[in-house]
Amino acid sequence: MSKQKSYTFMIIPEDEQKSWSFILNKVSLQFVCLLMIALILSSILILFIYFPKISHYANIEADYKKLISERLQVFELSKELKRIKQMDQFIRNTLGEKLDLDNKILIEDSTLLFFELPEKRISHLKNIPSHPPISGYVSKHLSNTDNFLKDTHHGIDIVAKDSDPIMAAAKGVVVFSGWNYEYGNMIILYHGDGYFTHYGHNRKNLKHQLDIVEKGEIIALVGSTGISSGPHLHFEVWREFKPVDPLLYFPEYLHSDLTFQHDQ
Repeated sequence: MSKQKSYTFMIIPEDEQKSWSFILNKVSLQFVCLLMIALILSSILILFIYFPKISHYANIEADYKKLISERLQVFELSKELKRIKQMDQFIRNTLGEKLDLDNKILIEDSTLLFFELPEKRISHLKNIPSHPPISGYVSKHLSNTDNFLKDTHHGIDIVAKDSDPIMAAAKGVVVFSGWNYEYGNMIILYHGDGYFTHYGHNRKNLKHQLDIVEKGEIIALVGSTGISSGPHLHFEVWREFKPVDPLLYFPEYLHSDLTFQHDQ
């Protein structure tokens, strides 16, 4: 019977004098080689089977995040649409006019104006009224009292020259541009985040409903239309459908206040 071949393997570290050696016979060496080949094939098989699944999982996770983002956008859109419908009711109640938001095309157009066109999107960072609509002198203050001694006055009156330009107090969309019995030619802007500004007694409105205007853009000319004793701008600021004193946003008008209230 012939002697079975054997193989000696030595491991000699570079930085050490001691070495290791081990002996494998032919059968053991074949077994080790087959084991290594099996491990390599198994690794390749795992990569082919599970790597697409890992990639698919990553795609599912990305789609999930995208879905969550889109649902948040839809939620914001629904909130804004509800606000616009409230705005429609507000216009109906205060001016006896309507925006005709029941018209499907108008709703789609106004939604696009607010949300889908980047160049026309209204940023909530720019919605706070901050640009004085006109240079002039305050002749009447806001008064919310509903008693018989003093009429309700939801804004301030600013005396100015006839046909002086009136500018938008912030970026927004024109939700009303037309005639009102009390304020004559009037423009109402919606700035997002519940902010509205009203501009009344205009000689001429230069913007139309659903026009997008930039902060400081000329929207009308000073006049004396409606119930008015002379050229001036009736200016209001509303937040969440409640009137706010414009002087809180434009304290510079305090330096040009002609009213008795300022002298007190």
